[in-house]
Amino acid sequence: MPGGIDKEVVTRISPEPVTEREARYMKDIDPTDLGIFSHRVEMITSECKEILLKLGASTGCRWGDIGFGIYTSSGDNAMASAGIYFHTILGQIPLKYIIKHWAGDPSVGIKPGDAFFSNDPLYGGVHGCDMGLYVPIFHKGEIVCWAASVIHTGENGSCEPGGAPISSRSKYDEGLLIPPIKICENYQLKEDIMNMICHMVRDPRSFTLDIKARLAACRLGEKRVSEVINEKGVNFVIGAIRAMIEITADAARARLREYNDGVFQQVRWSDAVGTAHGLLKITITMEKRNDSLFFDFTNTSPHVSDHPCNSRWIGVLGVSAIYFCGYLFPDLPSNAGLLAPLKWKVAENTVVNPGFECPTGNSPFVQISVEQGIHQLCSKLIFANDADRAMAPGYSGFNMAYFGGINQFGEPIADMSVEINGAGYGATRNRDGVDVAGAVFAPQSDSGDAESEELHLPFLYLYRGFLQNSFGHGKFRGGAGLNFAIEVHNVPPPFFGGLVFLGGMGFGSKMPTTQGMFGGYAIATIPFVRISRNNLKELWQKSDPNIPSSTRMLFEKRAIQGSYRVDSYPSVVEPMMNGDVVVGALGGGGGYGDAIERDPQLVMQDLQKGLISHWVAKNVYKVVYDENTLLVDSEKTKFRREQELADRKSRGLSYNEFEKEWLKMKPKDEVLKFYGSWPHPAQQ
Repeated sequence: MPGGIDKEVVTRISPEPVTEREARYMKDIDPTDLGIFSHRVEMITSECKEILLKLGASTGCRWGDIGFGIYTSSGDNAMASAGIYFHTILGQIPLKYIIKHWAGDPSVGIKPGDAFFSNDPLYGGVHGCDMGLYVPIFHKGEIVCWAASVIHTGENGSCEPGGAPISSRSKYDEGLLIPPIKICENYQLKEDIMNMICHMVRDPRSFTLDIKARLAACRLGEKRVSEVINEKGVNFVIGAIRAMIEITADAARARLREYNDGVFQQVRWSDAVGTAHGLLKITITMEKRNDSLFFDFTNTSPHVSDHPCNSRWIGVLGVSAIYFCGYLFPDLPSNAGLLAPLKWKVAENTVVNPGFECPTGNSPFVQISVEQGIHQLCSKLIFANDADRAMAPGYSGFNMAYFGGINQFGEPIADMSVEINGAGYGATRNRDGVDVAGAVFAPQSDSGDAESEELHLPFLYLYRGFLQNSFGHGKFRGGAGLNFAIEVHNVPPPFFGGLVFLGGMGFGSKMPTTQGMFGGYAIATIPFVRISRNNLKELWQKSDPNIPSSTRMLFEKRAIQGSYRVDSYPSVVEPMMNGDVVVGALGGGGGYGDAIERDPQLVMQDLQKGLISHWVAKNVYKVVYDENTLLVDSEKTKFRREQELADRKSRGLSYNEFEKEWLKMKPKDEVLKFYGSWPHPAQQ
């Protein structure tokens, strides 16, 4: 059939071969002219990204889960401005599909004024709520380049609201998964296509506004690039766009040559399989050889055919670009050239490369776990050259509330909460991590304002703040994560009896998602809590001072009386009435170095801020102090830490002794249901 499922195009994530025309005009470009051009294209992409932020309606769009890029005529990303790097990297695959299948098809074709839409993870890499729009930029009848914009729109008609269903049992439960399709012709949206899509989603208003925001950004990009073409000439632009990618690739290879060759391995774990819980193993072996990095995922858990914990392999690669763009090559342009030195070996029918029928709605859990592993691998790689940039990972649990129903104005809603962007970042060898820094996967995102969310959602925030003991401890601690509590508020009674559907997206309630570095601690596990049939209305009416302002206060004082249910992430949406409360949190970053080497005064500062408890100060950091004055007894602290070192030595075993005992251990069979063969999943 025309187009069809294309397994070849998804392998073309690296830059395409340089065309003869690109090579001809690239070699004669003056470096100064190229620098000016590159800066100008960067400003174009930044302007277009701001258009996305200002015009879109969904939570993801308004708070930075977006990307805008300019691409070569063959579909390679040349310049990006992004809240999330992987959106622009992965935008290459739908473009290459369009070029391969529709350019020569007389029933479709590619013409001036066209725009194409896609959200199928098979070609977009992540999950169905990440949606892209792609516009060709013509000059005198030929395609010079492309503009593309991607937004996380929080609804795609799946079996749950929010676009990332936990309960899906096949890809056919995951709503609209549209391969590249023409949605605009002759500069006009095709209203029949828009009408069809809007009849299939819960929140057609936000869906439509996000589509128009993408289109507006791309049209602005088309206008700005056309101005440059008219000023500099089409041949210059074609050569310069390709030169930006080639120079970036050369610079990335040169950077890698500076680091020591070697083989590094990291094992990552995920505790969320969908509606079930179980352990998944992701093994990443990285070899750095001369100017290249080779990644091997052998010995990773098999795909799960009836739960949404799988990820398309290009999604794994794309999300890994977070580290390459933001940490390994932060001073280089974020374009396809950064991928040129990377090679991948990914076995089929695994959670990182599943079969076609497998659901992938929760694929970010696997993807961000891989990014965390690559973060740790590359931190070890660069330590010998640049120890200050070796950094413990930031929080990666992807936690947030997600919801659907009717808001206080009787309008349909279906989306995710903005708290996903309130994670703590990791520590380094000379500083603590940043508290509530943002989302690791979205470095230019924001967790927004509670008040702005309350304006259009049927929610009332009890609090937002730093979650105590949420980070990995160490000589330098990770940044604190965000805790929050949301009350269902003011849903009109005629609609479903005054209720909405609420759940908790994320993972890491059974096993920590984020590890430390060089002796630093991992973070704690994090629950998701529901409180129903409570007395909160009475507390509000009398302005009770015991209304909680933090999760710690909520559980210590128990002023809110009602039915408490401690659940795990992820937690499927379920009906919640006016007055019901959900309590959630995001973790902090990983710790760095030994906790008993931390400056006792820094421990006291953390106590003053409420970031740690007295138990942690005494039992993890081994500090002796007066609880009332927070004055440290330096001599007793020194003695206690020396005693801890002696105790560690007395408990210690030789490696052979440790391994002998360790290999006898095995998790319970129910934990290993989805794992594969123990201890090596790939073994039969």
